[in-house]
Amino acid sequence: MTTFTTKTIVATIDAPFDKFAADFAEPFTYPEWGAEFFAGPVGQDSSGGLIVQVPAMGGDVQYRVKTDHEHGIFDVVIAPLDGQFGPPSPVRLVRKGDGVDVLWTLIRLPEIPEEGWEQRIAAMEKELQRFNQHHQG
Repeated sequence: MTTFTTKTIVATIDAPFDKFAADFAEPFTYPEWGAEFFAGPVGQDSSGGLIVQVPAMGGDVQYRVKTDHEHGIFDVVIAPLDGQFGPPSPVRLVRKGDGVDVLWTLIRLPEIPEEGWEQRIAAMEKELQRFNQHHQG
């Protein structure tokens, strides 16, 4: 039995929960703040599935976000264009007064080397800082 390494990154976003959750539920806005991860606009395949350009994964990949907006539950899943979706990367939103805490758990798959893992953690921290700036105007 294999147990994967995980890392949960926490960031406080200075935006109301409902505004942040609605924005996060809309993957087409991700390239506005996700420059560390996304290399271009979000596209769609012929069946309406989302296709995103992710250089760290070698190019275009399938992308889904399963949401429970009301409870702040978002599961991000990614797959190669011709492959199966991996385990979800859980994202949880916690109401925090006039803001929201984002808890994003990254999962290290066996094929990710240590250096790549550390780079992904640093990139996600930058993405969440950028998302906070995006919401501050």
